[in-house]
Amino acid sequence: MHYNFIILTAIIVLFASCGNTQQKAYETGTDLVEAVKENVDFITVSDFRNILKSGDKFYLIDCRESEEFNLSCIQGAQSVPRGILEDEIANQAPSKRVPLYIYCDNGNRSVLAASVLPSLKYSCVKVIEGGFDKWQQEFPELIEHNPERGTVKKAVKAPSGGCGG
Repeated sequence: MHYNFIILTAIIVLFASCGNTQQKAYETGTDLVEAVKENVDFITVSDFRNILKSGDKFYLIDCRESEEFNLSCIQGAQSVPRGILEDEIANQAPSKRVPLYIYCDNGNRSVLAASVLPSLKYSCVKVIEGGFDKWQQEFPELIEHNPERGTVKKAVKAPSGGCGG
């Protein structure tokens, strides 16, 4: 009798522990970005400009595609496209305790990127609110055109031809 009770308890615990593993599903990418915004810190372009002038140590990451970055960027930015961020961020921002500011064109990709960085042990991550578009409107004199930087890998394209390639 005692043995049957132990088996029954183990089965109940097994089924109960498997039931709550669903993640929230979103209808659109915009819905996902809006939800993620609640868990990300932001900085205004004006406040970031003050940090840029301060001389404090920080990382500035542009998570737009390389083609976008190569046209122009915020002065001093390093390119780490969103598609390869998890693999490449440590090369551009090796110290995980130094503040890291990230932007894209309008803020959507950078919000998604910033939501991942704490999982990679970056402790102070902020999204530049409004992204490059807002920065360009407010501080066009602080735009670097055709920046010269080291090359960053591009995301690998999926093979064509279905699941098996």
